[in-house]
Amino acid sequence: MRDFVVGGAVTPDDFMFREETIEEIWESLRKDNILFLAPRRMGKTSVMHYLLENPKEDWLVIYLNVEELGTPGDFFLNLLDAIREFHPRFLKDHLSDACGFLKGLFSHIGEVEAFDFKITLKNAGFEESWKDKARELMERIHQSGRKVLFLIDEFPDMLVRMQKLSDAEASTFLHFFRNIRIRPKSGIRWLLAGSVNLEGTLDRMGEIKSINDLDKITLPPFSLEEVESFITQMLTEYKTEFEPAILKRIQDILGEPIPYFLQLLTQELYRCSKRNKGEKITLETVDFVYEKALMGEKTRDKLQHFRSRIDLYYPEEEKEAACRLLDQLSITERGHSRSALFSLYRKEEDKKSAPRSEQALKKSFHNLLLLLESDFYIRETGDEQLDFSNNLLKQWWKKYYGYHC
Repeated sequence: MRDFVVGGAVTPDDFMFREETIEEIWESLRKDNILFLAPRRMGKTSVMHYLLENPKEDWLVIYLNVEELGTPGDFFLNLLDAIREFHPRFLKDHLSDACGFLKGLFSHIGEVEAFDFKITLKNAGFEESWKDKARELMERIHQSGRKVLFLIDEFPDMLVRMQKLSDAEASTFLHFFRNIRIRPKSGIRWLLAGSVNLEGTLDRMGEIKSINDLDKITLPPFSLEEVESFITQMLTEYKTEFEPAILKRIQDILGEPIPYFLQLLTQELYRCSKRNKGEKITLETVDFVYEKALMGEKTRDKLQHFRSRIDLYYPEEEKEAACRLLDQLSITERGHSRSALFSLYRKEEDKKSAPRSEQALKKSFHNLLLLLESDFYIRETGDEQLDFSNNLLKQWWKKYYGYHC
């Protein structure tokens, strides 16, 4: 029986519907490094863990979440520790006896705790001379002759932290890191994943060329057929009766669903039936559970990311306008035209003490829409029409922020 997975990464036994994405990734990795993008809760980390636990052929796969890191030295130090965690034998056989800064560091890798290992590296001056040590580390991995895949989760978050600490060091890191990735005939591949717009961040830094070697792959939402299949399989396996009509209702209220919320809604429907002694799930049950579970406090912190990250990652001069555009879209039935949104954007600009010119305003508006679209807030729904990309997000935003309009 499959488990409901509401929170952490999905295990291989519960992994569903991502076979084509997995194959696309492995095919791309034959010759390219990858920029892997998806909204939060879409299942990006689950895909990465599947790659980690099911490596193709003779690949060594190493996973590292860098969301909380903020310096180049921290990045490469933690990368080395991730090698120790996932492939200690490879570290001992190919790296420890050859790298000057590791030689003699330890004799039995399995006995070195992660905490002690990191402290030892920091005491060896890893942060101060990160470029030399990182270059030496990559050289030894290259000389090992092994195919190594590094899965780097939440890479854009790390770059934002890095830039806030030092623009110069962030730029130095980006150029250094790109030179490592594009080494000819290297067996090392990188999959850089994130749920925040990396391209927009780099464009504002003037560093967009630093990722032009990456093949961009976006994790798609579940199709309507996959949604129906998931609900049917889960409720059937848990011996829960349901009216067939609920499948269409769930599709209507979720739209193109984020897997986390599909899992959560289906789990809550099962629990509701169980609390009512196996009562059949009806349309009324779906509406009740949707309003109580997905529109209530149970998911507020999960969806709050979509509001708070505008404050964290968007240009200062565009934060207010971004929120106002989303506020307005949330209270519409089918979205708005570009011209209507531009009128709202101009009104926000008129509030400023020094408004921009019409030409500058149009360019900034165009860039903001691209940013909102690539960050999975909005999508085109028709000729010059824009709306939220996800119906659940739209209804949640309307409930908590639409009143601004």
